[in-house]
Amino acid sequence: MGLTVISETMSEMCKLKHSFSDGEKEFVVQFAVRSGDKNLTNQLIDELSECENGQESQSVMEKYAKMIDMKPFWVTQIENLLISIEMYRLEEEKAINRLAEVLTAYGVDVTEEQVRRADAEEIKEKVNESRREQEEEDEERENVKESEQHVPKCTLREPVL
Repeated sequence: MGLTVISETMSEMCKLKHSFSDGEKEFVVQFAVRSGDKNLTNQLIDELSECENGQESQSVMEKYAKMIDMKPFWVTQIENLLISIEMYRLEEEKAINRLAEVLTAYGVDVTEEQVRRADAEEIKEKVNESRREQEEEDEERENVKESEQHVPKCTLREPVL
């Protein structure tokens, strides 16, 4: 239904010999989609085509915007920015949770709150410290294995006569 309304609106605008600005075209199409009223949209197109300058067309657009409660462009931009910020917060929260899980799984003891307020250098230092501890433990295990392998086993055999 939306594409039909857009195509009909654009064809009505093309029938007139008036050259509409991009802003006027966009407004008319948005008005047509939001209002769904073909007669009112045609009336808007007629009024815009009779405008002689930008001020007149702006006042006509404001009049019709009030009819469908359209928001000014800057309000729409602010709403979009707020939505983007909220989406970023959600993604940040997921990333922090995941990072804390991964670090904990690899033996770095950090909480989500520590990750949230910590400096990247501080976390890197904890990771390096954990890695050094792990390497030391691995070396100790290797040393223990090597020492066990080189110790001669004492076996008592009875001489065979």
